[in-house]
Amino acid sequence: KIHLFDPKRAPDLEIEDRKTWQDPERILAVTEIRALFVAADLGCGTGFFTIPLSQKVKKVYGIDVQKEMLDLLSEKLQKLKIKNVELRLSTGDKIPLEEESVDLLLSVNALHEFADKQRMVREMRRVLKQVGKAVIVDFRKKNTGFGPPVSVRLSKKRAIDLFEDAGFAVLKSRELAYHYLLVLFKKNP
Repeated sequence: KIHLFDPKRAPDLEIEDRKTWQDPERILAVTEIRALFVAADLGCGTGFFTIPLSQKVKKVYGIDVQKEMLDLLSEKLQKLKIKNVELRLSTGDKIPLEEESVDLLLSVNALHEFADKQRMVREMRRVLKQVGKAVIVDFRKKNTGFGPPVSVRLSKKRAIDLFEDAGFAVLKSRELAYHYLLVLFKKNP
């Protein structure tokens, strides 16, 4: 069973106190980001992470399965005059990017939304450059008072197993207030 965030609740993604428990700057600081990087924000929603990421890298692909979210982000990018973000609609089982095309793949609060998690993790590996890193943040599998139903969340161990089975290795693993954070790299084939 999948649980997609309702686009009608998009303003909830921008609540002011979100930065107190999910600060893009602190999360992006866990991996070295270089100005020449090409990055992808998978499950970008309204751009809570896409926009800060766009200030740090050459290009960002904002990818989501919900056109309404991409439309909201597109309006925001135009208002802010941000030109280095390209939005792409995903089918949910394929990442619309070329093989080995991104240095950094970020996915925040989206892993639990993928219908075929194994396939999407393999897709992440496909689009990531050999020396690239994936940064995954998702809700811990416990009641946090908000977020998706606990029944659709993945434990950190389950998430690690999923990525390791797809040929990733864990570089960093952290517990945050309501989430876990993983930094992963591709193991040599």
